[in-house]
Amino acid sequence: MSMKNSEHTCAARFEELVIVTLFALKWIVLASVTGAVAGAGISYFLQLLHWGTEMAHRVSLWWVALPVAGMISSMLITYVSPEAYGHGTEAVIRAVNRGKGTMPFLSAPVKAITTVLCVSFGASAGKEGPSAQIGAVLASDVGGLLRLSDVDRRMLAQSGLAAGFAVVTGAPVAGVLFSMEALRMGRPTYAGLMPAVVSTLSAILAARWTGYWHPLHATFSLPNLDAVAILKLAAMAVFFGLVAWLYIEAEHAAAHAFHRIHYLPARTFVGGIVLVLLALAFSRDYLGLGVEIYERALLGDRIHWSAFLLKIAFVAVTLGSGFSGGAMTPVFVIGAAAGSALSGVLGFDPAFAAALGIVGVLAGAANTPLAAVALGAEAFGAGISPFAAVVAGIAYVVSGHRSINETQLLGQPKTPAFIVDPSETCENANGVRLAEPPGKGLFWIREQVGLLGNSDKS
Repeated sequence: MSMKNSEHTCAARFEELVIVTLFALKWIVLASVTGAVAGAGISYFLQLLHWGTEMAHRVSLWWVALPVAGMISSMLITYVSPEAYGHGTEAVIRAVNRGKGTMPFLSAPVKAITTVLCVSFGASAGKEGPSAQIGAVLASDVGGLLRLSDVDRRMLAQSGLAAGFAVVTGAPVAGVLFSMEALRMGRPTYAGLMPAVVSTLSAILAARWTGYWHPLHATFSLPNLDAVAILKLAAMAVFFGLVAWLYIEAEHAAAHAFHRIHYLPARTFVGGIVLVLLALAFSRDYLGLGVEIYERALLGDRIHWSAFLLKIAFVAVTLGSGFSGGAMTPVFVIGAAAGSALSGVLGFDPAFAAALGIVGVLAGAANTPLAAVALGAEAFGAGISPFAAVVAGIAYVVSGHRSINETQLLGQPKTPAFIVDPSETCENANGVRLAEPPGKGLFWIREQVGLLGNSDKS
């Protein structure tokens, strides 16, 4: 290498060092500020939700008012801020993947008010999605006030997504990984890693300072990790993947049915009536957040085998008819109940199986296996990590190319048997197709799963 080329290389490396250092310093300051703002906003929303639920439940037959609560919330969304419609998480994903990272400020307070109104009176939905949307709106709008670029505002919105998940679950690493995996199936988005890390830690500190800290937790005995245990874990993982698939398909089917009613307030009013009838027919336990169900499961109580199916039905009607609330918190309820139901069959500690149910259904429903394993380790202890990795990896594949967050991009196929269009979202069924089959029928199916060698093709 000539002296001139050597000097040019040294200059280029020094320039790179200066640029990345300035980038890091910029985001340490910026993400700390926006994370604190987002964390405080999320904390106040969650405390408001807790207060609203307590107030509503003081009224006799509070859940009978659910149709009216849904109609009022839908009118607020329709006439004040249509951007507040949906689960919350998918709105953030859309803003990062398809937009400029910008989200109207008004959508945050409207999302908070409508979610509190709906969930307090029994809508079977969650708090993580609205928390993510509120966090992303606040973070992105701080970027707007500072006149940041579209790229920076997308990073801020992604950081808000991480903060929302982390504050609700008390798991910062899982929050960061969730924001990276939730954007594109199978292809984590690393560009926003550092801002998400700083923002998430800042958000959790702000949330704790403002009075909110309710992490998931459980105490259980771990089985020996031997061949028999791995086979049992694999069976559990397949089951959890199928449960995730059922949850997604049930919500989509309900949305398709209810969307025949075009006027949103009328749609949620009818959905509210259906939920009241379901509560009368089965139980009011499946109304609202359902936190009591997964808390009981994580304490080791055995949950009735039908609980996860009934929760799926309640959530599908709630989200499908347009009630405001998230789709992620129900994952914890459904997963914990499904794990508890399976624990007796496989001989596992009920709390251990419930914890793995949360991990497996999260990995399958949101296509976030790394976040699911991290959540397991942070919430339930590092010892669960190898068990969680087996369950998350298998459940992620079994759930197929679908997502509870329909705006998630199809990053890459889960098996070589499929081809996906990475520019399409999970809501577009045409984005996934079978690879060209070299054979037909059972021969081709066996070949795709690797049971036949290349020599069998001739």
